Amino acid sequence: MALADSRTQRVFTLCALYFAQGVPWGFMTITMANYLSGMGLSTERVGALTAFALLPWTFKIIWAPVIDSLQFKGFGRRRPWIVLAQLLMAITLIGIYFAVPHMEGEDLDVERSADLLLWVFFIHNVFVVLQDVVSDALAVDILTDSEQGAVNGAMWASKLLGTSAGAAVLASVMNQYGIQGAVAAQVVILLLIMLVPLLLVERKGDKRFPWDLYQPNEQMTGAPTGHRNVVSIVHDVIRGFSMRTTMAFFLLVLLSLIGWGVMETILKTICNQKIGWSSTHTSHVMGYAGIPEAISAVICGFLGDRFGRKKMMVFGMGGYGLVSILFAMSSDYWGYSYPTDWAADGYWDNHIVWSYAVGYKILLAAFVVNYLAESMALSWTQSSATMFTIFMTLSNVGHVVGNLIAGKVEALFGDVHAFTAMGILNIAILGLLVYVRREDVLERIEKEAAEGLEQAIEVSG
Repeated sequence: MALADSRTQRVFTLCALYFAQGVPWGFMTITMANYLSGMGLSTERVGALTAFALLPWTFKIIWAPVIDSLQFKGFGRRRPWIVLAQLLMAITLIGIYFAVPHMEGEDLDVERSADLLLWVFFIHNVFVVLQDVVSDALAVDILTDSEQGAVNGAMWASKLLGTSAGAAVLASVMNQYGIQGAVAAQVVILLLIMLVPLLLVERKGDKRFPWDLYQPNEQMTGAPTGHRNVVSIVHDVIRGFSMRTTMAFFLLVLLSLIGWGVMETILKTICNQKIGWSSTHTSHVMGYAGIPEAISAVICGFLGDRFGRKKMMVFGMGGYGLVSILFAMSSDYWGYSYPTDWAADGYWDNHIVWSYAVGYKILLAAFVVNYLAESMALSWTQSSATMFTIFMTLSNVGHVVGNLIAGKVEALFGDVHAFTAMGILNIAILGLLVYVRREDVLERIEKEAAEGLEQAIEVSG
Protein backbone atom coordinates (compact mmCIF):
# COMPACT_ATOMS: atom_id res chain seq x y z
CA MET A 1 0.00 0.00 0.00
CA ALA A 2 1.29 3.48 -0.94
CA LEU A 3 0.48 6.97 0.35
CA ALA A 4 -1.59 7.75 -2.74
CA ASP A 5 -3.76 4.68 -2.06
CA SER A 6 -4.11 4.85 1.72
CA ARG A 7 -5.72 7.80 3.47
CA THR A 8 -4.47 6.54 6.83
CA GLN A 9 -0.86 6.38 5.64
CA ARG A 10 -0.84 9.82 4.03
CA VAL A 11 -2.49 11.54 7.00
CA PHE A 12 -0.14 9.80 9.46
CA THR A 13 2.94 10.66 7.37
CA LEU A 14 2.04 14.32 6.91
CA CYS A 15 1.18 14.72 10.60
CA ALA A 16 4.42 13.03 11.69
CA LEU A 17 6.46 15.38 9.48
CA TYR A 18 4.70 18.44 10.85
CA PHE A 19 5.22 17.19 14.42
CA ALA A 20 8.95 16.95 13.61
CA GLN A 21 8.95 20.62 12.57
CA GLY A 22 7.21 21.67 15.77
CA VAL A 23 9.53 20.11 18.35
CA PRO A 24 12.67 22.20 17.62
CA TRP A 25 10.47 25.21 16.80
CA GLY A 26 9.00 25.15 20.32
CA PHE A 27 12.39 24.59 21.91
CA MET A 28 14.04 27.44 20.02
CA THR A 29 11.36 30.11 19.95
CA ILE A 30 9.79 29.44 23.35
CA THR A 31 12.05 27.50 25.73
CA MET A 32 15.39 29.02 24.71
CA ALA A 33 13.91 32.48 24.09
CA ASN A 34 12.29 32.46 27.54
CA TYR A 35 15.51 31.15 29.12
CA LEU A 36 17.49 34.07 27.71
CA SER A 37 14.70 36.56 28.44
CA GLY A 38 14.65 35.34 32.03
CA MET A 39 18.37 36.12 32.23
CA GLY A 40 17.68 39.69 31.16
CA LEU A 41 17.87 39.65 27.36
CA SER A 42 15.90 42.64 26.03
CA THR A 43 12.71 42.49 23.97
CA GLU A 44 14.65 43.75 20.95
CA ARG A 45 17.31 41.04 21.27
CA VAL A 46 14.76 38.27 21.90
CA GLY A 47 12.85 39.47 18.84
CA ALA A 48 16.04 39.46 16.77
CA LEU A 49 16.87 35.93 17.93
CA THR A 50 13.42 34.64 17.01
CA ALA A 51 13.41 36.53 13.72
CA PHE A 52 16.81 35.17 12.71
CA ALA A 53 15.62 31.64 13.49
CA LEU A 54 12.62 32.24 11.24
CA LEU A 55 14.54 34.06 8.50
CA PRO A 56 15.02 30.94 6.31
CA TRP A 57 11.23 30.68 6.14
CA THR A 58 11.12 33.99 4.28
CA PHE A 59 13.06 32.61 1.31
CA LYS A 60 11.59 29.11 1.26
CA ILE A 61 10.42 29.93 -2.26
CA ILE A 62 14.00 29.19 -3.38
CA TRP A 63 13.45 25.51 -2.59
CA ALA A 64 10.12 25.20 -4.40
CA PRO A 65 11.30 25.37 -8.04
CA VAL A 66 14.19 23.04 -7.16
CA ILE A 67 11.97 20.28 -5.82
CA ASP A 68 9.37 20.85 -8.55
CA SER A 69 11.97 20.51 -11.31
CA LEU A 70 14.45 17.98 -9.86
CA GLN A 71 13.28 14.53 -8.88
CA PHE A 72 14.92 11.16 -8.21
CA LYS A 73 13.40 8.72 -10.67
CA GLY A 74 11.81 5.71 -9.12
CA PHE A 75 11.88 6.90 -5.50
CA GLY A 76 8.86 9.17 -5.64
CA ARG A 77 8.54 12.84 -6.38
CA ARG A 78 9.00 14.17 -2.83
CA ARG A 79 10.19 11.31 -0.57
CA PRO A 80 14.01 11.51 -1.11
CA TRP A 81 13.99 15.24 -0.35
CA ILE A 82 12.02 14.65 2.86
CA VAL A 83 14.43 11.98 4.13
CA LEU A 84 17.46 14.19 3.37
CA ALA A 85 15.94 17.25 5.07
CA GLN A 86 14.90 15.28 8.15
CA LEU A 87 18.41 13.87 8.58
CA LEU A 88 20.02 17.32 8.31
CA MET A 89 17.49 18.75 10.77
CA ALA A 90 18.71 16.27 13.37
CA ILE A 91 22.40 16.83 12.67
CA THR A 92 22.27 20.64 12.81
CA LEU A 93 20.64 20.66 16.25
CA ILE A 94 23.94 19.44 17.66
CA GLY A 95 25.32 22.94 16.98
CA ILE A 96 23.52 24.15 20.12
CA TYR A 97 26.24 22.41 22.14
CA PHE A 98 28.69 25.14 21.05
CA ALA A 99 26.59 27.77 22.84
CA VAL A 100 26.15 25.78 26.06
CA PRO A 101 29.40 26.95 27.76
CA HIS A 102 28.17 30.55 27.56
CA MET A 103 24.66 29.76 28.85
CA GLU A 104 25.40 28.48 32.33
CA GLY A 105 28.02 28.38 35.08
CA GLU A 106 30.97 30.73 35.50
CA ASP A 107 31.21 31.55 31.77
CA LEU A 108 27.58 32.75 31.59
CA ASP A 109 27.27 35.41 28.87
CA VAL A 110 23.72 36.09 27.70
CA GLU A 111 24.70 38.26 24.73
CA ARG A 112 27.34 35.78 23.52
CA SER A 113 24.85 32.93 23.88
CA ALA A 114 22.30 34.80 21.77
CA ASP A 115 24.91 35.54 19.08
CA LEU A 116 25.86 31.85 18.77
CA LEU A 117 22.28 30.61 18.85
CA LEU A 118 21.35 33.01 16.05
CA TRP A 119 23.49 31.02 13.64
CA VAL A 120 22.59 27.59 14.95
CA PHE A 121 18.88 28.36 14.69
CA PHE A 122 19.34 29.85 11.23
CA ILE A 123 21.24 26.87 9.80
CA HIS A 124 18.87 24.35 11.37
CA ASN A 125 15.82 26.13 9.97
CA VAL A 126 17.26 26.12 6.45
CA PHE A 127 16.64 22.37 6.46
CA VAL A 128 13.37 22.60 8.38
CA VAL A 129 12.18 24.86 5.57
CA LEU A 130 13.24 22.29 2.98
CA GLN A 131 11.31 19.60 4.86
CA ASP A 132 8.29 21.89 5.13
CA VAL A 133 8.29 22.81 1.44
CA VAL A 134 8.52 19.18 0.37
CA SER A 135 5.89 18.08 2.91
CA ASP A 136 3.51 20.76 1.62
CA ALA A 137 4.24 19.71 -1.96
CA LEU A 138 3.52 16.11 -1.03
CA ALA A 139 0.21 17.22 0.52
CA VAL A 140 -0.73 19.13 -2.64
CA ASP A 141 0.11 16.02 -4.71
CA ILE A 142 -1.72 13.35 -2.75
CA LEU A 143 -4.61 14.99 -0.87
CA THR A 144 -8.05 15.05 -2.47
CA ASP A 145 -10.13 18.25 -2.46
CA SER A 146 -12.47 16.82 0.19
CA GLU A 147 -9.50 16.13 2.49
CA GLN A 148 -7.74 19.48 2.32
CA GLY A 149 -9.45 21.30 5.18
CA ALA A 150 -9.57 18.44 7.68
CA VAL A 151 -6.06 17.17 6.92
CA ASN A 152 -4.58 20.68 7.02
CA GLY A 153 -6.19 20.99 10.44
CA ALA A 154 -4.63 17.70 11.54
CA MET A 155 -1.23 18.67 10.11
CA TRP A 156 -1.23 22.04 11.81
CA ALA A 157 -2.44 20.45 15.05
CA SER A 158 0.48 18.02 14.86
CA LYS A 159 2.93 20.89 14.48
CA LEU A 160 1.33 22.63 17.45
CA LEU A 161 1.61 19.49 19.57
CA GLY A 162 5.24 19.23 18.50
CA THR A 163 5.73 22.86 19.48
CA SER A 164 4.05 22.16 22.82
CA ALA A 165 6.38 19.23 23.43
CA GLY A 166 9.41 21.26 22.32
CA ALA A 167 8.47 24.07 24.70
CA ALA A 168 6.82 22.62 27.79
CA VAL A 169 8.19 19.07 27.92
CA LEU A 170 11.72 20.01 26.86
CA ALA A 171 11.71 22.90 29.34
CA SER A 172 11.26 20.28 32.05
CA VAL A 173 13.91 18.05 30.46
CA MET A 174 16.31 20.99 30.30
CA ASN A 175 15.57 21.87 33.92
CA GLN A 176 16.37 18.29 34.95
CA TYR A 177 19.14 17.21 32.55
CA GLY A 178 20.49 20.48 31.19
CA ILE A 179 20.52 21.89 27.68
CA GLN A 180 22.54 18.91 26.39
CA GLY A 181 19.82 16.50 27.50
CA ALA A 182 17.09 18.53 25.78
CA VAL A 183 19.08 18.65 22.52
CA ALA A 184 19.80 14.89 22.62
CA ALA A 185 16.08 14.17 23.10
CA GLN A 186 15.24 16.21 20.01
CA VAL A 187 17.84 14.46 17.85
CA VAL A 188 16.40 11.06 18.79
CA ILE A 189 12.84 12.21 18.05
CA LEU A 190 13.76 13.59 14.60
CA LEU A 191 15.67 10.44 13.60
CA LEU A 192 12.77 8.22 14.65
CA ILE A 193 10.31 10.29 12.62
CA MET A 194 12.67 10.03 9.63
CA LEU A 195 11.85 6.31 9.52
CA VAL A 196 8.27 7.11 8.41
CA PRO A 197 9.09 8.53 4.94
CA LEU A 198 12.05 6.17 4.67
CA LEU A 199 9.89 3.04 4.97
CA LEU A 200 6.79 4.22 3.06
CA VAL A 201 6.41 4.97 -0.68
CA GLU A 202 4.38 7.66 -2.42
CA ARG A 203 2.86 5.55 -5.19
CA LYS A 204 2.53 1.90 -6.04
CA GLY A 205 5.60 0.74 -7.96
CA ASP A 206 8.04 3.26 -6.43
CA LYS A 207 11.33 1.98 -5.04
CA ARG A 208 11.65 1.97 -1.26
CA PHE A 209 15.42 1.33 -1.31
CA PRO A 210 18.03 1.66 -4.10
CA TRP A 211 18.18 -2.10 -4.64
CA ASP A 212 14.41 -2.43 -5.17
CA LEU A 213 12.89 -2.78 -8.64
CA TYR A 214 11.12 0.28 -10.06
CA GLN A 215 7.73 -0.65 -11.53
CA PRO A 216 6.01 2.51 -12.78
CA ASN A 217 2.24 2.29 -12.91
CA GLU A 218 1.08 3.95 -16.11
CA GLN A 219 -2.53 3.90 -14.92
CA MET A 220 -1.73 5.86 -11.80
CA THR A 221 -3.26 9.30 -11.65
CA GLY A 222 -1.55 12.10 -9.82
CA ALA A 223 1.43 14.38 -10.10
CA PRO A 224 3.84 13.80 -12.98
CA THR A 225 7.31 12.53 -12.16
CA GLY A 226 9.30 14.15 -14.96
CA HIS A 227 11.45 17.26 -14.86
CA ARG A 228 9.95 20.67 -15.61
CA ASN A 229 11.73 23.73 -16.93
CA VAL A 230 12.15 26.43 -14.26
CA VAL A 231 11.05 29.08 -16.81
CA SER A 232 7.70 27.34 -17.25
CA ILE A 233 7.26 27.22 -13.46
CA VAL A 234 7.92 30.98 -13.20
CA HIS A 235 5.44 31.58 -16.03
CA ASP A 236 2.82 29.54 -14.15
CA VAL A 237 3.40 31.53 -10.97
CA ILE A 238 3.05 34.90 -12.71
CA ARG A 239 -0.16 33.69 -14.34
CA GLY A 240 -1.41 32.34 -11.03
CA PHE A 241 -0.99 35.66 -9.20
CA SER A 242 -2.34 37.78 -12.06
CA MET A 243 -5.88 37.60 -10.66
CA ARG A 244 -7.44 40.06 -8.20
CA THR A 245 -8.43 37.19 -5.90
CA THR A 246 -4.94 35.74 -5.58
CA MET A 247 -3.33 39.19 -5.24
CA ALA A 248 -5.75 40.17 -2.45
CA PHE A 249 -4.97 36.92 -0.68
CA PHE A 250 -1.27 37.59 -1.30
CA LEU A 251 -1.53 40.86 0.66
CA LEU A 252 -3.71 39.35 3.37
CA VAL A 253 -1.24 36.57 4.10
CA LEU A 254 1.71 38.98 4.01
CA LEU A 255 0.19 41.34 6.59
CA SER A 256 -1.69 38.83 8.73
CA LEU A 257 1.07 37.67 11.07
CA ILE A 258 2.94 40.93 11.72
CA GLY A 259 0.82 41.54 14.81
CA TRP A 260 1.48 38.03 16.09
CA GLY A 261 5.23 38.48 15.68
CA VAL A 262 5.15 41.70 17.70
CA MET A 263 2.84 40.53 20.46
CA GLU A 264 4.41 37.12 21.09
CA THR A 265 7.81 38.78 21.57
CA ILE A 266 6.59 41.48 23.96
CA LEU A 267 4.56 38.89 25.87
CA LYS A 268 7.78 37.01 26.74
CA THR A 269 9.24 40.17 28.25
CA ILE A 270 6.05 40.81 30.24
CA CYS A 271 6.03 37.26 31.62
CA ASN A 272 9.74 36.89 32.37
CA GLN A 273 10.60 40.41 33.47
CA LYS A 274 7.46 42.34 34.40
CA ILE A 275 5.23 39.95 36.35
CA GLY A 276 8.05 37.74 37.63
CA TRP A 277 7.44 34.32 36.07
CA SER A 278 10.44 32.01 35.78
CA SER A 279 11.49 31.13 32.23
CA THR A 280 10.50 27.50 32.86
CA HIS A 281 7.01 28.52 34.02
CA THR A 282 6.57 30.81 31.01
CA SER A 283 7.62 27.99 28.69
CA HIS A 284 5.17 25.64 30.39
CA VAL A 285 2.27 28.07 29.96
CA MET A 286 3.13 28.94 26.34
CA GLY A 287 4.03 25.34 25.51
CA TYR A 288 1.02 23.58 26.97
CA ALA A 289 -1.18 26.22 25.31
CA GLY A 290 -0.36 24.26 22.16
CA ILE A 291 -2.74 21.49 23.27
CA PRO A 292 -5.98 23.55 23.15
CA GLU A 293 -4.52 25.31 20.12
CA ALA A 294 -4.15 21.95 18.36
CA ILE A 295 -7.71 20.97 19.27
CA SER A 296 -8.88 24.30 17.88
CA ALA A 297 -6.97 23.67 14.64
CA VAL A 298 -8.68 20.30 14.10
CA ILE A 299 -12.16 21.58 14.94
CA CYS A 300 -11.79 24.81 12.95
CA GLY A 301 -10.40 22.95 9.94
CA PHE A 302 -13.57 20.86 9.93
CA LEU A 303 -15.79 23.91 10.50
CA GLY A 304 -14.02 25.78 7.70
CA ASP A 305 -14.85 22.99 5.23
CA ARG A 306 -18.44 22.93 6.41
CA PHE A 307 -19.32 26.60 6.91
CA GLY A 308 -16.69 28.47 4.90
CA ARG A 309 -13.00 29.14 5.43
CA LYS A 310 -13.36 32.91 5.12
CA LYS A 311 -15.86 32.97 7.99
CA MET A 312 -13.46 31.04 10.20
CA MET A 313 -10.59 33.34 9.23
CA VAL A 314 -12.67 36.35 10.30
CA PHE A 315 -13.57 34.61 13.56
CA GLY A 316 -9.95 33.69 14.26
CA MET A 317 -8.05 36.85 13.36
CA GLY A 318 -10.86 39.20 14.37
CA GLY A 319 -11.14 37.44 17.73
CA TYR A 320 -7.38 37.59 18.22
CA GLY A 321 -7.39 41.32 17.56
CA LEU A 322 -10.30 41.91 19.95
CA VAL A 323 -8.83 39.91 22.87
CA SER A 324 -5.50 41.69 22.39
CA ILE A 325 -7.22 45.06 22.77
CA LEU A 326 -9.09 43.82 25.87
CA PHE A 327 -5.82 42.43 27.26
CA ALA A 328 -4.23 45.88 26.97
CA MET A 329 -7.24 47.48 28.68
CA SER A 330 -6.85 45.09 31.63
CA SER A 331 -3.15 45.86 32.24
CA ASP A 332 -3.80 47.27 35.73
CA TYR A 333 -4.95 43.79 36.78
CA TRP A 334 -2.21 41.64 35.21
CA GLY A 335 -0.60 40.95 38.58
CA TYR A 336 -3.85 40.01 40.36
CA SER A 337 -4.63 36.58 41.79
CA TYR A 338 -7.93 34.71 41.60
CA PRO A 339 -9.08 32.48 44.51
CA THR A 340 -9.52 28.87 43.36
CA ASP A 341 -9.45 25.39 44.88
CA TRP A 342 -7.46 24.16 41.83
CA ALA A 343 -4.24 25.91 42.89
CA ALA A 344 -2.02 24.45 45.60
CA ASP A 345 -1.85 27.75 47.49
CA GLY A 346 -5.51 28.61 46.84
CA TYR A 347 -4.82 31.36 44.25
CA TRP A 348 -4.52 31.49 40.48
CA ASP A 349 -1.77 34.10 40.08
CA ASN A 350 -1.59 36.35 37.01
CA HIS A 351 -4.74 34.69 35.67
CA ILE A 352 -5.37 37.42 33.08
CA VAL A 353 -1.91 37.03 31.52
CA TRP A 354 -2.25 33.25 31.65
CA SER A 355 -5.69 33.35 29.99
CA TYR A 356 -4.44 35.63 27.21
CA ALA A 357 -1.30 33.52 26.58
CA VAL A 358 -3.51 30.45 26.11
CA GLY A 359 -6.63 32.03 24.59
CA TYR A 360 -5.07 33.98 21.74
CA LYS A 361 -3.47 30.80 20.39
CA ILE A 362 -6.85 29.10 20.13
CA LEU A 363 -8.10 31.98 17.97
CA LEU A 364 -4.89 32.18 15.95
CA ALA A 365 -5.21 28.47 15.10
CA ALA A 366 -8.70 29.06 13.69
CA PHE A 367 -7.25 31.64 11.31
CA VAL A 368 -4.07 29.82 10.34
CA VAL A 369 -5.53 26.40 9.54
CA ASN A 370 -8.16 27.96 7.28
CA TYR A 371 -5.76 30.25 5.43
CA LEU A 372 -3.54 27.19 4.87
CA ALA A 373 -6.43 25.29 3.31
CA GLU A 374 -7.54 28.33 1.30
CA SER A 375 -3.98 28.87 0.07
CA MET A 376 -3.94 25.30 -1.18
CA ALA A 377 -7.27 25.82 -2.96
CA LEU A 378 -6.04 29.06 -4.60
CA SER A 379 -2.81 27.45 -5.85
CA TRP A 380 -4.36 26.60 -9.16
CA THR A 381 -1.66 26.35 -11.86
CA GLN A 382 0.41 23.29 -12.80
CA SER A 383 3.10 24.66 -10.48
CA SER A 384 0.68 24.53 -7.55
CA ALA A 385 3.39 23.52 -5.07
CA THR A 386 5.36 26.66 -5.89
CA MET A 387 2.29 28.89 -5.57
CA PHE A 388 1.40 27.33 -2.24
CA THR A 389 4.97 27.83 -1.03
CA ILE A 390 4.79 31.51 -1.95
CA PHE A 391 1.68 31.94 0.18
CA MET A 392 3.42 30.22 3.08
CA THR A 393 6.56 32.31 2.57
CA LEU A 394 4.54 35.51 2.79
CA SER A 395 3.10 34.56 6.17
CA ASN A 396 6.59 33.86 7.45
CA VAL A 397 7.82 37.21 6.15
CA GLY A 398 5.06 38.89 8.16
CA HIS A 399 5.98 36.91 11.27
CA VAL A 400 9.68 37.76 10.97
CA VAL A 401 8.92 41.45 10.40
CA GLY A 402 6.78 41.40 13.53
CA ASN A 403 9.60 39.85 15.58
CA LEU A 404 12.13 42.35 14.24
CA ILE A 405 10.05 45.44 14.94
CA ALA A 406 8.74 44.28 18.33
CA GLY A 407 11.31 46.35 20.23
CA LYS A 408 10.51 49.44 18.16
CA VAL A 409 6.76 48.97 18.57
CA GLU A 410 7.26 48.57 22.32
CA ALA A 411 9.31 51.79 22.40
CA LEU A 412 6.68 53.64 20.35
CA PHE A 413 3.48 52.53 22.09
CA GLY A 414 4.71 51.03 25.37
CA ASP A 415 4.42 47.36 26.27
CA VAL A 416 0.70 47.71 27.03
CA HIS A 417 -0.62 49.69 24.08
CA ALA A 418 1.50 47.72 21.62
CA PHE A 419 -1.23 45.08 22.04
CA THR A 420 -3.90 47.68 21.26
CA ALA A 421 -2.14 48.81 18.07
CA MET A 422 -1.51 45.27 16.83
CA GLY A 423 -5.04 44.20 17.72
CA ILE A 424 -6.42 46.98 15.53
CA LEU A 425 -4.06 45.89 12.71
CA ASN A 426 -5.30 42.29 12.98
CA ILE A 427 -8.91 43.39 12.59
CA ALA A 428 -8.24 45.90 9.79
CA ILE A 429 -6.50 43.46 7.42
CA LEU A 430 -9.60 41.27 7.29
CA GLY A 431 -11.10 43.81 4.89
CA LEU A 432 -9.02 42.22 2.13
CA LEU A 433 -11.19 39.09 2.32
CA VAL A 434 -13.91 41.02 0.45
CA TYR A 435 -11.81 40.64 -2.71
CA VAL A 436 -11.01 36.93 -2.24
CA ARG A 437 -13.38 34.73 -4.29
CA ARG A 438 -12.50 31.12 -5.01
CA GLU A 439 -15.16 31.17 -7.75
CA ASP A 440 -12.86 33.48 -9.76
CA VAL A 441 -10.18 30.79 -9.76
CA LEU A 442 -12.61 28.07 -10.85
CA GLU A 443 -13.89 30.28 -13.67
CA ARG A 444 -10.31 30.99 -14.80
CA ILE A 445 -9.49 27.26 -14.85
CA GLU A 446 -12.61 26.49 -16.90
CA LYS A 447 -11.86 29.34 -19.30
CA GLU A 448 -8.27 28.21 -19.92
CA ALA A 449 -9.40 24.62 -20.35
CA ALA A 450 -11.95 25.69 -22.97
CA GLU A 451 -9.38 27.81 -24.80
CA GLY A 452 -6.92 24.92 -24.76
CA LEU A 453 -9.55 22.60 -26.22
CA GLU A 454 -10.36 25.07 -29.00
CA GLN A 455 -6.68 25.37 -29.90
CA ALA A 456 -6.32 21.59 -29.96
CA ILE A 457 -9.31 21.29 -32.31
CA GLU A 458 -7.87 23.97 -34.61
CA VAL A 459 -4.50 22.23 -34.76
CA SER A 460 -6.02 18.81 -35.45
CA GLY A 461 -8.36 20.29 -38.03
